[in-house]
Amino acid sequence: MDFFDRQELARKNSKRLIYYYILAVIGIVGSFGFAVLGARYLFLVQSSAQTNSLVRQSFFDPEFFLYSALGVLVLIILSTIFKIAALSEGGAAVAKSLGGKEVDSTTKDPRYRRLINVVEEMSIASGVPVPSIYVMEQEDGINAFAAGHSSSNATIGVTAGCLNKLSRSELQGVIAHEFSHILNGDMRLNIRMMSVLCGILMMFVAGKFILRGFGRSSSRSRSNSKEGGGAVFIIVVALALLLIGLMGSIMARIIKAALSRQREFLADASAVQFTRDPSGISGALQKIGGFSGAKIEHPSAEEASHMFFGSCYKKKLSSLFATHPPIDERIRALGFTSDQHQNMPKGSELNSGQISVGETQSSVSSFSDSSAHGSDPERGFFEEKDLNQIGQIMADQVVVAQRIVSEIDESLISLVHQKLGALAIVYSLLISEEEQVRDDQFEIIKGSCEDEISKIFKTILDQITDMHSTEKIALLDLAVPALRRLSPEEYGQFCEIINELINIDEQVDLFEFMIQKNIRLHLDTFFGRIQLPSETIKTLSKLNHQSSVLLSAIAGFGNEDELNRIQAFKKGAAVLELYGTGKLKFLPPVNCGIGQMDEALKAFEKCVPTLKKTLLIACGKAAISDGRITSNEAEILRAIGDSIGTPIPPFVYT
Repeated sequence: MDFFDRQELARKNSKRLIYYYILAVIGIVGSFGFAVLGARYLFLVQSSAQTNSLVRQSFFDPEFFLYSALGVLVLIILSTIFKIAALSEGGAAVAKSLGGKEVDSTTKDPRYRRLINVVEEMSIASGVPVPSIYVMEQEDGINAFAAGHSSSNATIGVTAGCLNKLSRSELQGVIAHEFSHILNGDMRLNIRMMSVLCGILMMFVAGKFILRGFGRSSSRSRSNSKEGGGAVFIIVVALALLLIGLMGSIMARIIKAALSRQREFLADASAVQFTRDPSGISGALQKIGGFSGAKIEHPSAEEASHMFFGSCYKKKLSSLFATHPPIDERIRALGFTSDQHQNMPKGSELNSGQISVGETQSSVSSFSDSSAHGSDPERGFFEEKDLNQIGQIMADQVVVAQRIVSEIDESLISLVHQKLGALAIVYSLLISEEEQVRDDQFEIIKGSCEDEISKIFKTILDQITDMHSTEKIALLDLAVPALRRLSPEEYGQFCEIINELINIDEQVDLFEFMIQKNIRLHLDTFFGRIQLPSETIKTLSKLNHQSSVLLSAIAGFGNEDELNRIQAFKKGAAVLELYGTGKLKFLPPVNCGIGQMDEALKAFEKCVPTLKKTLLIACGKAAISDGRITSNEAEILRAIGDSIGTPIPPFVYT
């Protein structure tokens, strides 16, 4: 199952979540309404006994039931809205709520450096920006999570136990597992679950609050005979809230279990596919099941239990409530038995004093057997037969990512982790080769930026200019975490400078277009400047013109000869025509430039994931029609992927 199938499954599971949520709310609201009616009935009976009234009391009062039910419904809805607002920051909000602290990307701590290196390699390999990284230093269990609304505000969190007790290959397996959740849409579903289930769990919190407040009231007011019935009423309502809240907690666990368990098996399999090293993730699972456990002590762990790599509960739960499959089952699914990792080699459990210097200083890790299937730098990463792998997590992508990172100077890697350095690097990516344009761009940098940024810019410009475009794209991805640390005002200024640098020559080239799309998807979304459109288009039948524009553009950028362009276009068109576009028309360059591409991509943004995959395969076939993917073709494929919200791995490395 690839990225696009999993995205579609996540969409369906989101609908199931809403269905379960509605059922749970109806059950809770109805139960509370009848509980309040019972409390009212007891109050009226007691009042009648005290006044010697012979009036017959009716149990059911529709108006009283309605007001009670509406009251608790409003409480649930407001709690849900409050939680949605609290989590609007994305994965960082979840990490902070669990006691996590963001890792300083310039840190010298060898444990953190190893974690950063692993995350960055996998980010470049998968074509998503580097997520924010948080560590829960207070947690000794082995666990991790991925959280966020999209890859633009994704966060990976790990416990101190992960850093101290896992070998590098085991840590890679755990991180690869979490990347699969980022890529496959699980992360978005998980954070939605946190929001909607908060309302269900709020009943229990409200019951405890009422009882605690009632317990503080004066004995005099409670002993007053006229208020005795009121006291009974309050106690019964509070107990009803507690009991119904307990029912809500059980229902929340059932919902989480129903939507979470199978995804863990799939994420484990994806991690093996990503690293080609099943012993890594199975070793981490064995350590959890053997002696370390995955327990999370933080009081907020309950509401995020479905997000973690392993079950965060100390005791085993019934299979009805368990959000994760048993550890033994997960290990067996990877082709191991539970006793195969009992005799772990020395060095498999690590602490900050046991990590070798050589291991942490290297930005390229080793994966078992990775060299056997490494990409051929002369032909590019994909052959035509490999295009169906778009959207799948493959170990070869990690090999290419490692090679890309290893070719980038260490001084640039260090700078891209710093806010000012990241700004200078992005600006330098946009410097023109034309002397007059360059001079004008230099003036913009000098007049608009801090002196420190200008100094860094001058120092690195020659290095950046001579880099391969694939390395430039990698630097752009690595810069994203530092750019997220800009204030809204600083980001606004950054965007203004970017636009000035691009538009100073009154035209946008392909690389500039790709950078614009990357920033729009990953930073404009993060800073709340745009919202990505909902996916509503389920057929290509109305996208004939847009399809013709994109295929004609990619055929034109990759071929100088007219016949080769037409041949490349036909190869891509054959894919889309098979999926219902109708006959597509090859367009001359004047009708498929950057502006026309931009308009066409706006329509494809609204397509469901399976149609996006079809588009990418068609564009890939057009790009590789001559047996290789050029830098221009790699850039346009990346721009298309960023435009439609689809991760694109590195295609070419020369």
